[in-house]
Amino acid sequence: MPKLPEEIVVDILSRLPVKTLMRFKCVCKPWLSLISSPHFAKIKLKQARAAAPHINTRLFLASRPLQSIDYEAFSDGGGGDHDVSQEHAYPVTKAPEWDVQILGSCDGLICLVFDYNHVILWNPSTRVSIELPPPDIPDLQDTFFCGFGYDISIHDYKLIMGVSFVATEDAKVQVLTLKDTCWRKIQPVDHSVDNIYKMGTLSNNALHWLGSQEFNSSIISFDLSGERFEELGIPDHLAKEHCVVNLGTMGESLVIFCDPGRTHFESWVMIEYGVKSSWTRLFTVSGDTFPRYKYGPTLICFTKQGKVVLYIDESEWILYSPEEETFMEFVIKDDWGQFESVVYEESLVSPNGQ
Repeated sequence: MPKLPEEIVVDILSRLPVKTLMRFKCVCKPWLSLISSPHFAKIKLKQARAAAPHINTRLFLASRPLQSIDYEAFSDGGGGDHDVSQEHAYPVTKAPEWDVQILGSCDGLICLVFDYNHVILWNPSTRVSIELPPPDIPDLQDTFFCGFGYDISIHDYKLIMGVSFVATEDAKVQVLTLKDTCWRKIQPVDHSVDNIYKMGTLSNNALHWLGSQEFNSSIISFDLSGERFEELGIPDHLAKEHCVVNLGTMGESLVIFCDPGRTHFESWVMIEYGVKSSWTRLFTVSGDTFPRYKYGPTLICFTKQGKVVLYIDESEWILYSPEEETFMEFVIKDDWGQFESVVYEESLVSPNGQ
């Protein structure tokens, strides 16, 4: 059989799952070189998103042990030959003594903090990781806000961390770019904004957090290219009631999840990014839908079928169907009790900055 042209080989291999490609590195040296190259990682990521963007996503849990869930397979009733749940070895030499905190996820890379002082950038699909220098923030045990994303203007990843209560004179916000792995201070959030915290939601080349401004709830965005903080408007009745629970995404669109009136939950999607009037209600669910749970849910992600993964009672993950108004529980093994989660793509992208 005549040798296939390289472009044909690249096209065929780029359509295979990441798990298969990791095994195919052992076929021959040319395939090892090809599959390990940053150029092929970009081709694979682009092809996967174009062909079936939902198929390559998993829910990562910073539990003990670390694990991920194929929520699409779970939504489909078990997923056939797919493993719905998968355990992951720690990307550090020993298991952490304290909670694992998630700083963000982008292009298959997950940024984590182990034991409050080890910042790790990790690709769980390839099991490659690097340790990044910690930011110049006095104590990472304090509540802080953070985010991780890709800056399309310089073709590099950025990590942002700052103190939680930013309405002070000495507020600190720092950014690290992956290619030079150096932290630098940037202009803090406007002093009229306070109490933004936790992991930022990545959408439209910007990170987003919930915050408060002039007695109203607001969404604070951070443009990764311009490195500017701005405010995004939310529906007036939701802003005044301070009922927004958390942010999420549906595709590239920003989503909010809220509990107006404390009797039901609503989800809204921003159809046109940055346009306040484009917020549209997605679904409403009665609070009685989850009667045995003590605390309300937060929205994690959507499946291709329009079902919703919710984090509820600060310890349970469920799959809710707005159309059928029913839900199923994920069975999760964990020794922590409470832990964070983030959606990530299976990819070949390397955390070493190439």
